[in-house]
Order: sequence, then C-alpha cells, then structure tokens
Amino acid sequence: MRRGLPARGGALALAALLALAACAPALRLEPPPARPGTPAGVAASSPLRFEDVTKAAGIRFRYATDLRRGRMIATMGGGLAMGDYDGDGWLDLFFTGSVANGKKPRKGPCGALYRNRGDGTFEDVTGKAGIRACGWTMGASFVDLSGSGRLDLVVTGLGETTLWENQGDGTFRETSAARGLVAGKFAIGLAAGDVNGDGRPDLYVVDYLDTDYARERAFPQFQVRIPEDYEGQDALLFVQRPDGSFEERAGAAGCTNHGGKGLQAVLFDYDGDGAEDLYVTNDRVTNRLYKGHGDGTFTDVTVEAGAGVREMAQPRAGMGIAVGDVDGDGHPDILVTNFGGEPVTLYRSVEGLLFDDGTDAAGLTRGSWPYVQWGAEVPDLDDDGWPDAVALSGHLVPRLVLMLGKMFRKGSMGLYAVGDQSYRQPAVLWHATGGGRFEEVTATSGDLAKLHVAGRGLAAGDLDGDGRLDLATAGTSGGVHLFRNASGPSGHALEILPVAGAGRRTVLGTKVAVTAGGRRQVQEFILRPSYASGSWVPLHFGIGAAAEATVEVIPPGATGPALRFERVAAGRLYRLRDGTLDPLRPFRR
Repeated sequence: MRRGLPARGGALALAALLALAACAPALRLEPPPARPGTPAGVAASSPLRFEDVTKAAGIRFRYATDLRRGRMIATMGGGLAMGDYDGDGWLDLFFTGSVANGKKPRKGPCGALYRNRGDGTFEDVTGKAGIRACGWTMGASFVDLSGSGRLDLVVTGLGETTLWENQGDGTFRETSAARGLVAGKFAIGLAAGDVNGDGRPDLYVVDYLDTDYARERAFPQFQVRIPEDYEGQDALLFVQRPDGSFEERAGAAGCTNHGGKGLQAVLFDYDGDGAEDLYVTNDRVTNRLYKGHGDGTFTDVTVEAGAGVREMAQPRAGMGIAVGDVDGDGHPDILVTNFGGEPVTLYRSVEGLLFDDGTDAAGLTRGSWPYVQWGAEVPDLDDDGWPDAVALSGHLVPRLVLMLGKMFRKGSMGLYAVGDQSYRQPAVLWHATGGGRFEEVTATSGDLAKLHVAGRGLAAGDLDGDGRLDLATAGTSGGVHLFRNASGPSGHALEILPVAGAGRRTVLGTKVAVTAGGRRQVQEFILRPSYASGSWVPLHFGIGAAAEATVEVIPPGATGPALRFERVAAGRLYRLRDGTLDPLRPFRR
C-alpha cells in the first residue's frame, strides 16, 4: 500500500459596494456552471489525479480579509511558501495571513508556519517558531540568504517587506531593519538570485500600485476603480553586502520596472550565458524582460526578445509566472497567467535568444480563457519527462459586488466585464502530451476538479516523499488546500536539492542536466515564483521507464558542466553539495 499523505474521501477597488456585500444576510457564492460535455481538444481521461488531504494532513489555517474596509488591497493577498526550513528532508509550508477587521490590522489572521512531520501530517509551529507576520501581508518566499543551508522567510505586504532569519533551532528572528530591507509601498512578488556573481543572493521586490489603506478607505461611495486608475510603483533591488546587509540599487542596476504595475518576478538565466536575467509580470502594462550582465546591471530587452506585448495588442493583466522547459529543447520557457477574457501566455524560447507566443499551438488557450488566473506551475506530475501545467483561478470580489460595480462605474470596465464572473473559480490542469503540447484534463483530475476557490498562491512539491509532486493552494475565499498526487501509473523519478557548501556561496543559478532513456532534461535551481509565492524545492526529474540516469552539474555563473555522475539510481532524493551527490532517502512507493 502506498504510504504518504492521508487520503480524504488584477485589482479592483470597490468602496461602499463592498459594504453592501458585507451587510447582505447570506451572499451565496455559486461556482461556475459545469462545462457541457468534453470540448474538442480536451482529453476525456488522463493519468493525472489528485486527492484533497487538507483536513487529514492537519492543515487548519483559515484566511480572512476585510473586503469592506480594505477594498482593493484586500483582494490581492493569499500567497504561500514551500521549502524545508528545518533541514529534516521534508517540505514545510507557510501561508500568508491578512486583516479580517481593518480597524484592528495586527490581529490577523496572521501568517501560519506548518512543519511537515514526515508521516503525512503537519504541525502548526508558528508560535514555537517565533513568527508573527500580521497585517496586510501578500506574498511569502523561503530563501537561504546566508549560504548556511537554512531557509529564511521573506514576507511581502502593504508598506512592509519582512525578513525572518532562520536561527537553526526551529525559531526565526525578524531582522528586516537591521539588514536594510526597507519597505516598498505595496509589495506582492519577490525574486531571488545572485545578480552580480559574488555568491550572495540578492532580492528583487515587486511593488504594485500607488495606494495604501487610508487612500482606499477615502474613496467615495459606489466608486469602482481598476488598475488603469492608479500609478504604478517602481520595484526595489536589494543587493546583499558581505556583512549580510542590503543596499537598494534598482535604479543603478537599470531594472526599476518604471511605469509598470508589477505583481511577480523571477530571476533565471534565459539565454544560457551564466548571468541571471529578470522577468517581471505587470498588470495592464507590458511585462518586462531584463537581460543580466553578471555585474549587477541589466538591460531591458523586452521588445527585441519578444517577451512583452505582441505587435499592436493591448497589454494583458500579467499575474503569475511559471518557468520550465515545456518542449524539451534545453531552454526555459515562461508561462504567464492573466485576467479573465485573456488566456494564459506561453512565451516559448527560440534557441535561448527570443520568445515566441506558443499559447495556441500548445493547446493552452481554451481552458484558461474564461478565468481570472493567478498562481501557476509547470511540474512533471506523472514523471514521463514532460512538464505538465496547472493554474489557480478566482475573481477579485463576489459576483454581486461585481454586478453593482458595473452599474455605478462611469465609463467602461474593460476586461473586468469579460469572462467568468464567479468569485470562486476552478483550477485548470493540463497534461503534457510531448513536444510542448498539452490537453486540458481538469474534469478527470479527481478532487482537484471539485476545487472552487478565489485562488491566489500555488506551489508544487513532493510533500509525502513518494516521488510524485503534490500541490498546495491558497486564496482569499474557499480555504487553503493540499492535494496528494494520486496519478498512476507513473514513471520513475529522481530529485536533486542543491545545498550551499563550505564556501557558503548561493546555489541559486545551479543548472542540472539529467539524461535518461535517450532524453536530456535541463533545469535551473531558482526560487520558483508562481503568484505571491516563492518555493525552495528540489529539482524534480521524471525519467519514465528508465531506472537510472547520468547527471551533469553546471555551477552558477558557468556555461558548461563541471561535474558528471554516472548511473544515478532513480527513486531517491539526492543532496548536491561541495561536488558530491549524496542520497538522502528513497521514495515511498
């Protein structure tokens, strides 16, 4: 019997409209109507299936946010972080909180840290860990900032970005001010990487719109506001000094995202030259690609690389990001989620130099078009060697509030009146059929097909140690959820976790190539971005029927392999440290 997790059988500001909704005696949130039949191009069955194990796993966190007082800022949070913060080999979870009552913003619900016991259950250790992440928080990321092998926690939010430093004994200490991590105005996304090649990870904090709680509360009654009504905020780049403190250098580095309305970002090497590049999603403003030069500076190459707005099209509402090689050519592609009435965008890499819009050709348009989509991942869920795709959906406010907003707004609401209007919306799951093509398989995905939430954050990782990637979700309504991967039959897999060695240089930017069964897969170790979420998880390689693989390692900053390991057995989690590849534990299959 398989042992693991227990089974269990954008932005919109609305003033007094939210007060009306809050005062309604029983506002019923209807899920979107069932899709009639199986549309052409959608698979009737799939090997991808999931079981909702939230309750059995001991996850009791409940998100609550004050839409009536917080208005637009209350619609954007709900991120999560995934990573092994205590070094026991099991992935832990942190969920961001919010403000249930705008008059008492520090009373929460505050963010919650769940420790993975390794037996399929989780323990809420927030109090023991000394973490109190309260207020209008938005996103969360696990990052090893010191090269100690211990994961620190960074929480973004309204008027603050907070660093919780891992003390190595299960506790955290808040050191934001001491280390110079000053607050942005309205920070949501976070990226991490070594931008200047000094071996220390730097942080890129994405600021969104020019607003705050007082401004939102001051809007006149019955006034509806959309992102076009706000000015955007410049992003912040915190470069780490040798003493561990940070210096803000976005302007000097040339990557302020000026004029943008940023929601998420990722640092990764898109062109294979060894330097970390930067991609930023913007809401109703073109997404941006900055080419890194390895010395802490960047050049905006969005237009020439084809990574932003296409031809004369209007900018989409870029939300979340997922990075992965969906077509197996050795170069990373970018999946971006967008608002309802806009499909996800697949920026397919062309030889690591340019990006082409591969959304339609990949078969991703139909399933994503109606929904407001946020967190995204491109994990290999059935271990066949091809990354699948999943996106989390959910509107900004309940349907009644949206309807009233249309009545009282002066002027067009644009795409806010397009697509599915339900507050709670489904996740969308695509199964890879090979060569960069997908088929939507949501309807046959088990408990995942039953999910209807106002979703935001999403993360993928092997939570139960069986070698298959599970899913964790968060949002503003409908609860947080854990989904155990019950897919089958599936292929063999191996996982590799780079860990900082004696020199304490960051492992971000490490590339690993795995060759098995005649195919070569290349992945870069990055802070996985999603939406308002940053995950520090092992590199996962599905290798199908193969029982072993050849593993090559390209160190950060390099362009060719420096290490090679032959006949690496599948079915195990490995630690890559100081030139050695050591098995940590076998998978539970």
